[in-house]
Amino acid sequence: MSVSNTFSRRTLLTCAALLIVVASIVAVAVIPQVKAEYLRGGTPMAAVYAFWVNVLLSVIVAYVLWFTAVRVKSRRFLSSFVLGLMSFLILLLGWSLSDAGSAYLSHGPEMQTAAIILIAGAIVYLIVLILVIIAAIRFPKQVAEE
Repeated sequence: MSVSNTFSRRTLLTCAALLIVVASIVAVAVIPQVKAEYLRGGTPMAAVYAFWVNVLLSVIVAYVLWFTAVRVKSRRFLSSFVLGLMSFLILLLGWSLSDAGSAYLSHGPEMQTAAIILIAGAIVYLIVLILVIIAAIRFPKQVAEE
């Protein structure tokens, strides 16, 4: 019995969509709050640039996952390596959101929403990480003849 690559493709496409959603929420909801706190003297502007880097890297990882889902037909060394690298980047991006969220919890009530959004985004990144690993493992070694 051969494994179909439909599961892996759909999983990778879902992961790419989740990454785009989290990146959009961070860009729309968190960055303006961090800028507003910067105006009150609470946060250095470097945090805003770090969030933009996180958003940009999330979009790049989502694009690579989408490209892999659309173009790759079977599991080979290069596709496995790329999915492993994307998993590592997702882990780092989620870790940075979690760290920022836990740091903003102590900044007072005006940053609670941003902290909750960041921690929820980190949880979504953890789910995406698990799904990418499952998709990489379940990717068939050869394309099934249909």
